[in-house]
Amino acid sequence: MNQDYDLHLEEAKGKIEESSDLEALKKLEIELLGKQSLTAQAKGSLGELEPEERRELGLALNETRSKLEEMLETRRRRLESEVKGEQLENERLDLTEFDRGHRLGHRHVVTQTWERLEDLFIGMGYTVSEGPEIEDEWHNFGALNFPLGHPARDMYDTLYVEYGDPMSTLLRTHTSPVQIRVMEEEDPPIYSIMPGRVFRSDTADSTHMPVFHQIEALVVDRGITFGDLAGTIEAFTSAYFGKDFESRLRPSYFPFTEPSAEFD
Repeated sequence: MNQDYDLHLEEAKGKIEESSDLEALKKLEIELLGKQSLTAQAKGSLGELEPEERRELGLALNETRSKLEEMLETRRRRLESEVKGEQLENERLDLTEFDRGHRLGHRHVVTQTWERLEDLFIGMGYTVSEGPEIEDEWHNFGALNFPLGHPARDMYDTLYVEYGDPMSTLLRTHTSPVQIRVMEEEDPPIYSIMPGRVFRSDTADSTHMPVFHQIEALVVDRGITFGDLAGTIEAFTSAYFGKDFESRLRPSYFPFTEPSAEFD
């Protein structure tokens, strides 16, 4: 009888190994361990045997059933592992799949414009000057003929900084303070530009931002006339916008220059 069980285990082992998926293994488990299985039918006939023979056969049946359960469980774990591995492979993100090589970034368009403007003026013999963005009231207003209480200060919406005396320190509203600092530190002749960020308490819209950029030019030398200003602007606009670009100067008012003009 044990030989029959050994043969049954060998046949079951082959079927279990041939099970290609969990569904097939589940059906095979019912066949091997269900109510119609060989072990279940043999167990049902134990009552017809003598006590000694019943004990021996019962032990053999329990051992056979345990081995079947172990083989089924081993195969189930292997199939589950294969299913999980396949799922992980399908869900894996291949970060190199769309790699098109190293791509470098580029400078911001404002930075590109800034550098091109500097290059143009350097080519005309100017130097580039810089100054602090957090400025004192004297350099931003007082030295430019904006005394305290002067109505011209109302032309600017100033962002003041909580430092020192009230309204003594601010975010510069223009790059003109750099001109003052250059004239304080350098002797004429002076040919210099002052590009940089400036700050005003403006509401953001299509033409205004609380932070924007300016560029100014300062010339201090003998024999300089308004014609030199017009010629410099003409040379700059032709180089930057093209020779077909047309511009004009029209009279205007600024408290720190006389005469004054605006560029269109």
